[in-house]
Amino acid sequence: MSSPSYHHGNLREALLNQALAHLIEAGPEKLSLRALARDVGVSQTAPYRHFADKNALLASLAAEGYRRLTEATIGEADRQQDPLARLLCSGRGYIQFARQNPELYKLMFGPLVEKPENYAELTEAGSISFQSIMALVVGAAEAGLLVNEPPMLLAMSVWSGVHGIASLWIDGLYGCVHSGLTDDRVVDGALRMVHRGLLNPEGLKRFTNLPQMGDMVV
Repeated sequence: MSSPSYHHGNLREALLNQALAHLIEAGPEKLSLRALARDVGVSQTAPYRHFADKNALLASLAAEGYRRLTEATIGEADRQQDPLARLLCSGRGYIQFARQNPELYKLMFGPLVEKPENYAELTEAGSISFQSIMALVVGAAEAGLLVNEPPMLLAMSVWSGVHGIASLWIDGLYGCVHSGLTDDRVVDGALRMVHRGLLNPEGLKRFTNLPQMGDMVV
């Protein structure tokens, strides 16, 4: 494995980039601060200036995952003007992120980080990610398109549904269901059904006129 170059002041970033490479290639069990130091080309004590231990490293890596997830969801939503299209496309971006980064996604939502609530960077990044979903839900609600329920409940429902689809997909469980449809078609249909349950009659009318998302391209 080649060592990444870095300049004074960005050792932390270099360590995180190398940690992500280790995570993808060998899994979290093989991650170690000593191995990262060796690959980056610094002393074995240098990583401890930025991470107290392996758990702190994993927490920072998960936080970076949430930041990237937020960028992916907002990036897809910002391609649209219609509030329902924005909400639907954000889910598409969310699932695409999970599909493209399965190891990182599992770290973010799995049990590998011990006591994640103790890491302010991680809790903040996770909160911002959820708030991006909340903002899209509020936008659709203010346009008079959603059922009359608290925005928090609606956002939690969206998140639960989209996260469930993403998790099933990256775990390969859609492939176990012989539906006669491709994974992409199943996911696209399931995603639309998740959002359909939030809509009032006006929202349903507009929703049926939204163009089909088509196959999810990676």
